Amino acid sequence: MKASIIKIFTSLIASLVLVCAPFTVAHADDAKGEIGVVTCKYIPGSKVNLLIHSSASFNCVFDHGGVQEAYDGEAGIGLGLDLQWTDQSTMAYTVMASTGKDIDWSTALTGTYTGGKASAAFGIQLGAAALIGGSNDSIALVPLALEGGTGLGAAAGIGYLSLQNK
Repeated sequence: MKASIIKIFTSLIASLVLVCAPFTVAHADDAKGEIGVVTCKYIPGSKVNLLIHSSASFNCVFDHGGVQEAYDGEAGIGLGLDLQWTDQSTMAYTVMASTGKDIDWSTALTGTYTGGKASAAFGIQLGAAALIGGSNDSIALVPLALEGGTGLGAAAGIGYLSLQNK
C-alpha cells in the first residue's frame, strides 16, 4: 500500500514539474534573483474541503536579508481533487523577483499566486508546488516549494496561495 502511494505521488510530482517548468523558467530568465524565503504554517481547524476545491488559513513569514515580514495566507486547490485531511502543514517557497526596479518588500508579496500543486499524506505529508503571481506578476514563488506535515489522503490540481500583509 505504501509503495503504491509513493509511486502515485512520484508520478504526480513528475507531471507537475513537466507542466509548470516551462512557465516558471520563462519568468526566471528575467529574474533579478533570489530575494528570500516565505514560510507558511497551517492554522489548525481552518481547512474547508469541498472535494474539487479546498482552502485553509496560514500564518506566513517572509524572511529576506534578515528582515521578517508577517502575512496572512490562504492556500488550497482552486480546481482539482483534494481528498486530503491534515493535522499540521508547513510550506516554504523561495521568492524570486523578475524586475530590477526598487520594490517595497514590506508589502511586495501581497497578492494571489497560482500554479500546479500536488501533495500526498499517509501519516507524513509531502507536497510540491510552483506558483507565479504577486506584484504585477513580477514575483515568483519558485519550484519546487516543499510541504511537510501530518495527515491522510492526496491532493492535486491548480493550487493557489493568497497573501495579505498583516
